[in-house]
Amino acid sequence: MFYERKTKSQNAFSFILFPISIIAIWLVLSVTLGFEVSFYVLGAIFFIISVWPFIIFWRTRNSGYLALGIFQSAAGLMCVSAPPAFADKSEVGLIPLFMVIMYGAMLVSFYNLVNRKLKWRGVEIFELAAMPIEDTGENYTARPRPAGQTQVSKTEMIRFVDFITRSLIAFPFKEDNRIVFVLALPNRELRYLLGLNKDYLEDTWVAINYDGNVSVHITEKDYLLFKQDLNFDQLCESLGDVFIEFLELSKAGRESQIIDKMNALRLNPMSD
Repeated sequence: MFYERKTKSQNAFSFILFPISIIAIWLVLSVTLGFEVSFYVLGAIFFIISVWPFIIFWRTRNSGYLALGIFQSAAGLMCVSAPPAFADKSEVGLIPLFMVIMYGAMLVSFYNLVNRKLKWRGVEIFELAAMPIEDTGENYTARPRPAGQTQVSKTEMIRFVDFITRSLIAFPFKEDNRIVFVLALPNRELRYLLGLNKDYLEDTWVAINYDGNVSVHITEKDYLLFKQDLNFDQLCESLGDVFIEFLELSKAGRESQIIDKMNALRLNPMSD
């Protein structure tokens, strides 16, 4: 698929900044405090950072983050087990097992990374919504817009919510008569995964009620993610159409086609 990207590119440098920082800290500690101490500190760092992917897995059931958490935990175990083995080879203990688990989970995590299974996909949803829109105009409004209709049962909605959550597309809010999907756009995940946001009013969302009515709200901040001032009414309608199409594919058991549509955009897997 060839198309002109309509959202502003996100900086992927932050993704590689963290591992570079870890390596730098380990080198500095090795020189200043010694090789063994540096491994203990590195192990502690791995244990701390492994908490985050486990939280993501717990909240989304995205198995890619489970593999990442296992990799980081095994790396931490290997690091804290290594210093005694440096002094006495008989103290190797479970290090070979930790290494097998670490390298196995690392390969799985790398595969998931390059295949976009660890990627928050809100920007891709914006791209799909903007793709058919050529008209521009400064007609932004903060009020929610009706954006079409569909038919859905509660069982079908449960399946759809599970898929949307697991695929890192949106964060669902379950209400009495509808589900509100808050798009997983840049810098949203922390607040929602930790339960710091009690409502969705300040973010972009798509709501589908059990009567089949679809409504859309796009914040001004998120509207500015687009390179141009796209026709706002058309954008809201198109975003609703994207979710209606996704829901229809989910009802037919064809969720893999949804993933294919997002992957076909070929956005950087290491940035939002």
